[in-house]
Amino acid sequence: MKVLIIGMGNVGLMHGWVLSDGGVDITHVVRKGSLAKHSGDIRMDVMDMRKGSPDCYPAVYRPKVVDTVTPSDDYDLVIVATNHLQAVEAVRQYKDALPTSDFLIFCANWSGPAEIDALLPRDRYLWGYSVFSGANGNDGTLYANIQKIFRIGALPGSPEELLQKVIETFSKAGIMPEIKENIIEWLWVHMAIVAGIMGEALAEGRMPGSQTPLDEWIFTLRAVKDALKVLEKRGVDYRKYPDVRVFMMENDEEAAQVLRQGILSSPHYERTRKHSHLDTHPEEMKDVYRIVFETGLDLGVDMPYLASLKDRILR
Repeated sequence: MKVLIIGMGNVGLMHGWVLSDGGVDITHVVRKGSLAKHSGDIRMDVMDMRKGSPDCYPAVYRPKVVDTVTPSDDYDLVIVATNHLQAVEAVRQYKDALPTSDFLIFCANWSGPAEIDALLPRDRYLWGYSVFSGANGNDGTLYANIQKIFRIGALPGSPEELLQKVIETFSKAGIMPEIKENIIEWLWVHMAIVAGIMGEALAEGRMPGSQTPLDEWIFTLRAVKDALKVLEKRGVDYRKYPDVRVFMMENDEEAAQVLRQGILSSPHYERTRKHSHLDTHPEEMKDVYRIVFETGLDLGVDMPYLASLKDRILR
């Protein structure tokens, strides 16, 4: 399997490393003229959960990087590991140069698949989502939290053979699929939850921790509930997703305690607090909040908790 990963962001680098280590032929493509910037070793501090319990160790990844692709390169799969704002342009840029390659759009979604449908037939692409997390520390090290699953789903019209090809490729690195029946709708649910949680974190200027007062956890819970109302207005039956179970509890104080316990008990959470997108890519997190909040405004949704964060986030 010959795989091209668009970009050198953290998600692309972490998956490039694990897939390459699993024997997959990985190449990263970057903007023309930027090869020198992206050459050399990537130092990593890894917390690896693929065997079920944390395995921590240092690693070095020397990616193969190009700034030009042609049809003769014969890539079997292109992984679009950009943020959701860049995904459409990335596909537009490379689809003609790679006319026989399949694509895995590996990022969030809030607008649906129509823009990608206009560029690629559905028999050439799938949508997925990484659960890896990580960010660069002040020492230049990529602190990588490697999980044993990834999310993926076929859209109507996507062939089963393509889904199996992607699953087999990731399995070489010990990463198993969590298949979503409606991947786009699940991505909307996930993005709504992130908008509430990261909205409060952005407003406070920090990720919550063990010393965070329960009142802040309750506020976070209610901000997510506001975002779920936006989904409901869009016609999404979010209650069928296990991800929202804690937000459906009747007693907000009890629910906030469950939410706190669930987040803080994650083995990699303290690493995420110290090395997170909140520090390295705050604009991406702000955009998640903004797009969910503005959709709610357009739909006339009452969102008192999300709305109260606006002036503290969108300055």
